[in-house]
Amino acid sequence: MFLCGMAPSTRCTTYLAALFLACGGSGGGRRDAAVEDAAVGDAATDAPDAGPTDELGPDRWCPGRPGCERGEGMLLVGAAAVDVTPVIGPMTDIQTVDVDGNGEYDPAEGDAFEDRDGNGVFDGVWIAGFGNARAARGVNNPQWVRVIALRAGDTTIALGSIDCIGYFKDDVDAIRDMVDDQDLDYLAISATHTHEARDTLGIWGVNVGSTGVDPAYMAMLRERAAQAVRIALGALRPAAVQYAAFDLRDAPGGVTRYVGDNRDPFILDDRVTAMRFVEREGGRTIATLVHWGSHPEYTGSHNQELSSDYPHWLREGVTNGAVGPDGTRLPGVGGITVFYQGALGSQIGPNRLDQTRWDGTPVPQETHESAQVLGEQLAWLVLRALGEGGGSVVDETAALGFRTDEFLVKVQNRGYHFAILTEVFHPRALYDYDPDLPISDRNAPSVRTEVAIVDVGRAQILMMPGELDPALFLGGYDGSYTPSNRPIIKPDNPNPPDLAAAPGPPYLRDLMREDAEYRLLFGLGNDMLGYFIPEFDYELHPTLPYIAEAEGDHYEETNSVGIDGWPTIRRHAEFLLRWRPPAP
Repeated sequence: MFLCGMAPSTRCTTYLAALFLACGGSGGGRRDAAVEDAAVGDAATDAPDAGPTDELGPDRWCPGRPGCERGEGMLLVGAAAVDVTPVIGPMTDIQTVDVDGNGEYDPAEGDAFEDRDGNGVFDGVWIAGFGNARAARGVNNPQWVRVIALRAGDTTIALGSIDCIGYFKDDVDAIRDMVDDQDLDYLAISATHTHEARDTLGIWGVNVGSTGVDPAYMAMLRERAAQAVRIALGALRPAAVQYAAFDLRDAPGGVTRYVGDNRDPFILDDRVTAMRFVEREGGRTIATLVHWGSHPEYTGSHNQELSSDYPHWLREGVTNGAVGPDGTRLPGVGGITVFYQGALGSQIGPNRLDQTRWDGTPVPQETHESAQVLGEQLAWLVLRALGEGGGSVVDETAALGFRTDEFLVKVQNRGYHFAILTEVFHPRALYDYDPDLPISDRNAPSVRTEVAIVDVGRAQILMMPGELDPALFLGGYDGSYTPSNRPIIKPDNPNPPDLAAAPGPPYLRDLMREDAEYRLLFGLGNDMLGYFIPEFDYELHPTLPYIAEAEGDHYEETNSVGIDGWPTIRRHAEFLLRWRPPAP
């Protein structure tokens, strides 16, 4: 859940601040001054179990349960890609009033949209991210839902990825219901988090009080996601798996050619991982899973063309081929390439970047070229890692498994309360509050979310329902995940984090399966709850918590589910990581 997008928006913040003050508000500050979150009254909906205890175990797991006793045997893999690019109509309902005549919509200059038919609804395709009223005027490249299905023994898993800003759990569950007739034990859906696709959460409409979600498009998205799952399951065939990984610190130009960080401490996960599934007979590629963490917003905030951003060029390059620094083209591996987002919280993306082409010439930032150059360079690096001498390993099969934990998370963010009350958010079930009383600090709703673990041979995947700060996954407060050409704390930061108060190990990565050689964190997995920030550096504005930023690098708090969000998520994630299935 975001309010304004990746970068702060003065217009959005000011408007929400006015609404907040009109309703009355309390102070913020660091965690010891947090508002209360005690629920009052009856639940709006029958609340689910808040989460399993150690005795009960996860909500679901395989192998080891009736119907999925085994997760070993011949590996079967199928894949599918279904286009979900929105159709952009004539938008005859919208008239742009461009006051300064520069051809760009800028409300700070007095520009506005007019509703021609006067029904109060602006019929447009609203692009998610970077504030409101970014209407799509064309399509630069398509958006997709892509799925990899895997089966070994009695265990069948499907991993889906949608080119969108984020996707709520209720919609994931709806897709699961739509494929309930399939022989499928677990379906996971994540979002690539592109900031250049249609709004799927609701908060990037024509203004702060109008939803950007089109119910018809959301229904189509669910139907096509279910279609992709069915196609992938129908295409299952025997497969081997090739694993490869590399760190961008070792790539040409170093880390900051590709990605940066804009919030202190400067810590990022620079590992790129690929898993290529190959037909046992014939050797053709079925699918290639590529995983990395960075905001897909290289195209920039002024773009008005729909795009998958850099994942488009990355997928195209891995499939069809890419050119390297010496001008040599590596052939693509074919099949269907699927990109899964990583730990991208804390402003991981095109920030404090030194992006250049292979020849060293600078790339214009916030352009389609920036996204294309990044995607094509990453594709070449992936192909090199998968190629001869790249250090990859191949297994004839892979054991499968999964476990999930569902629970409630309190929504404490005041801005999110406004979005719920005005029905700006795409609807989702609310729990554990009295809908007949005003939403407040003492009567705040909860949402149902989940964390999950998926095992695929040598790899283990931890799926988290939002944008995780890489430090929460890796640690790195000692500078071990900070590029050598960047300070871990900016010298001019007026309110720097106290690294002496940072938590020590074990971090989430440390708790993953001991024999997992490839440990992946899938961000925006099965839900979207905004940013997850380390507790020691979670700071709210003293008078406008969640609406305005505290001094320094504290934008993410305004776009988080609440001050107790990460502690709740962490508790359930650590439980799931430590849990082991009972002996047969």
